[in-house]
Amino acid sequence: MKRFKLIFHGIYILIFLVILYFSVDILMNTEQYLSKIKLSSYIKFPKYVMSLFLFVSVLMAVEYIMQQMRIHKLKNDIGELKGEVTELKAKLYDKSQEATAIAEEISFDDVDKGDEDADEDDED
Repeated sequence: MKRFKLIFHGIYILIFLVILYFSVDILMNTEQYLSKIKLSSYIKFPKYVMSLFLFVSVLMAVEYIMQQMRIHKLKNDIGELKGEVTELKAKLYDKSQEATAIAEEISFDDVDKGDEDADEDDED
């Protein structure tokens, strides 16, 4: 996605510089252009600018759509990962409960055996 954005931003900057150059050139040398260009050709000039504007607008729309698709995909991935983390936390909790239950059983068994040993010693 970064390469995609980098390419489109490069195209935007290039188009901007070309339009800026020709706009400044036309404004500085308006009389020379008017003397060289027929009026009918000069009237077509806005059509070229409009087609360039439409081209750039389509590129921007494509970039926006690609960004939204990427954002949606990343949100889905985050949701899946959160579910996986919750599942792993549940497993960890279950294992810790099992470990504490086993530890309690072992400690109760030791206490019971200790009491029996003490009773046997008392009888001797």
